[in-house]
Amino acid sequence: MLSNRVKEYIANNSFCSEYLFSDWETFLDILYEEGGRVSSILWWDHCKISEQNASVGMGGYIDSENHDYMYAETQLWKDGLDLMSLDEIKDYIKREMKKGIRYGDNYSSHELVPSFYLNDEL
Repeated sequence: MLSNRVKEYIANNSFCSEYLFSDWETFLDILYEEGGRVSSILWWDHCKISEQNASVGMGGYIDSENHDYMYAETQLWKDGLDLMSLDEIKDYIKREMKKGIRYGDNYSSHELVPSFYLNDEL
């Protein structure tokens, strides 16, 4: 069960039902302080709408802060994160963001953003 503090952060900071946050580190800090855990991450590509045809993602959500951009859902995810520490998860996210995703010569990520699936056992 999520604490009220986590629920409040989600309600005030997630811009869609997928637990996407512009400040994902603060979300993780609060979640883990409150005893929550991430079970998996699904990656989204933050890209210009006009460049989505070259993105590794398809479909998604318009960026409410800049309507020229969107969050396009990729097919990249990682399971089994509930066994990792908070620092290990943060390190994994930062590595993937730096590395990016590339499919062949025509499709690449622009700016990867994680969304979170939470451990249901809490």
